[in-house]
Amino acid sequence: MDMRKRLGEILDAASAGEKILIERDHKPLAFLVSYEEGQRMAARDETTIQRQLQAVDDMVEFGKAWRRDHPPQPGDLAAAEWVRWDRDYRDDEKWERSFGPEARAVREAGRREAPEEP
Repeated sequence: MDMRKRLGEILDAASAGEKILIERDHKPLAFLVSYEEGQRMAARDETTIQRQLQAVDDMVEFGKAWRRDHPPQPGDLAAAEWVRWDRDYRDDEKWERSFGPEARAVREAGRREAPEEP
């Protein structure tokens, strides 16, 4: 209601550079800023997006160069095999904290008895 009563005053303050927080039921909904500030924010967003896209392109190029300079060797794990290994072994410490060292030993013994994947 305050905004409805004082809209002209609030718009003048925002156009002068003040950032005005708009709330409903004491919950923040939006900021009212000047047109110029909004334009600067939009430009920063576009710049951020362009930097992030460039970073992705740089990572793709790095990956290509890495694969070229470090070709796979016989016996290396494929990507899917690395994911499976990580899934199976990454939570060992968490497992031990949850179930105790004895449970971890039982789990590891079960792994040793499991047949190797081809």
